[in-house]
Order: sequence, then C-alpha cells, then structure tokens
Amino acid sequence: MARCTSRLSDEELVARCRGGDHAAFTAIVDRYKDRVFWLVKRMVGDMDAEDLTQEAFLRAYRAMPALRTGATLRTWLFRIAHNLCLTELAKRGRRGEHLSIEEEGDERLEPLLAQASKNLEERLDERDFAGRVLDQVQQLPVAYRTALTLYYMDEAKYEEIAEVMGIPLGTVKTYLHRARLRLRQLVIGSGL
Repeated sequence: MARCTSRLSDEELVARCRGGDHAAFTAIVDRYKDRVFWLVKRMVGDMDAEDLTQEAFLRAYRAMPALRTGATLRTWLFRIAHNLCLTELAKRGRRGEHLSIEEEGDERLEPLLAQASKNLEERLDERDFAGRVLDQVQQLPVAYRTALTLYYMDEAKYEEIAEVMGIPLGTVKTYLHRARLRLRQLVIGSGL
C-alpha cells in the first residue's frame, strides 16, 4: 500500500520520521527545501547556499528526535538553517556589522526617504526593479536581511522570527523597521 506523505501535516510527518519512515523526511525536505534555500541564500549569498541548505536538512534529520512536541517544524528548520548560516558567516569573517538597539538617525531619515521615493516606481520597469531591490537586500546587515526574508518571503509572524533568530520580539520589530529604512535608502541611493 503506497503512503501519500505529501498530504500529511507537519506533525504527522515528524511522528513518522521518528518512527523511521524515510519517505516522511523526504516529504519534509520537498515541502520546505525552497523556503530554507531562500533564507540561506539571503544570508550567505549564492556561493554556498545549496551546500548549507543540504547541511541544514542533514542536521534536522539527525536532530529530529530532539524536536519538542508542539514545536513548529517550519520555525525549527529555519532556526537550524539560521544558526548554520551564522556559523558560516563567522568563519568567513563576514558576520556583518554590529547592530545597536540605540542606532541613531533612522527616524530623521524616514521623512526624507518618503519624499524622494514618490516617483520611484514610475521610473522603472517592474521586472528590473524587483531584481535590483533583491540585490540591495544583500547589502543589509545579516540580521536585517534575515528578518526581512522571513517576514516578506516566508510570511513568518514576529513571534516565529524571534524564535528563529533567538532574539526578543521587540528586537524583531526594530530590525524590520530599520531594515525597511535602510533598504529604502539603498534603493534611492542606487538610482533605482
């Protein structure tokens, strides 16, 4: 009898994985590989994204018995990938600039950027604009990039982002706010 694992919930897949069902883990990988890859790529760039995505799933497979009951599989996978990327960036010496909660100047910058961006979309073809914005996202500090990617690309809630990144909820909101401001500044500064 063929088992259709693609229709199972995350909880059912985890239970089957714990029972030794390799097809269930394959279904988890199929379900989340693109999302995890997208996060990894945004954090470390194209060069190592595939290898790190595979390593994240390998670690998840090994740690599946440690996944606590009631935990969200998606958040847990993102947390593994996030930590793996931070380790990789530290090895490279490119972890990013230090982020301070007391960062100054953002609030004064916002009104200026809002005025300058009024005709922004009118000047560009939408296809080119989206690609260029993604290039600018890569210029953001890792923490900002990660928060934006999780929020906009994976539609994660603030609480999930806090859990994935291991930071307080208020810090998530701060990172997202500052990431938007910096991204707007980068986009305008690049002439997009």
